Amino acid sequence: MYKTYQVLAKDTWENIASKFHTSVDALQELNGMTMLIPGSIIVVPKVVESDYFTKYTIQKGDNLYEISKKFHTNVDVLLNANGLEKDDYLYPGQELLIPREGIAMYVTKEGETLVDVSKKLGTTQSSLIQDNEFIYLLPEQLILYKK
Repeated sequence: MYKTYQVLAKDTWENIASKFHTSVDALQELNGMTMLIPGSIIVVPKVVESDYFTKYTIQKGDNLYEISKKFHTNVDVLLNANGLEKDDYLYPGQELLIPREGIAMYVTKEGETLVDVSKKLGTTQSSLIQDNEFIYLLPEQLILYKK
């Protein structure tokens, strides 16, 4: 989960990394650049504070399989929750969002409606709307719901 940030004249990689709870290396890799230009727009991790996720900071030597075992989930859930691909590199200091117990995720498919998704998940449309800030129903949108 990411958002954009406009670089200020006083910004450094270090203070931006600190503000968004990530590492300088992760920011530079994510943006494909090492030099900050005031006024430019960069991509930063979106800090999600909610009842739906807990945060985990990647340690040296971590891998998604071990992290998924530790949090009683699976690799695909971690990939989907964090917008990662299977071959993406994990950086020490990078934060992952881990769905809390009782929270499940669903990735939408082409042509699905809110009615389709709510029936498939055994929940109501109003619950899905309440649990998700935005629902666009585009293919591969992540929908959260309570089990």
